Amino acid sequence: MDLDFWTIPLIITGVIIIGIAYYMTVAVMKKTTHRATVTDTPISKNVREHPMLMNPIIIMYIIFGLFTGIMILYYWSRYGY
Repeated sequence: MDLDFWTIPLIITGVIIIGIAYYMTVAVMKKTTHRATVTDTPISKNVREHPMLMNPIIIMYIIFGLFTGIMILYYWSRYGY
């Protein structure tokens, strides 16, 4: 079976994106459930200073951008376009 050069890295990147998205979604849901109780929990200092820190969509865009950037740099260095 002849696989393209980018098939395996694409699969690995996809698995990483799915894993991080799942982990962060579960973490946010646990915090949401905990905050629904009578006593409210304080917001973490990191999240107050960087509100996008726990946003899974932003993190997925960053991972996708890095992967795409690596592909672009690879083809640019190989073919010189």
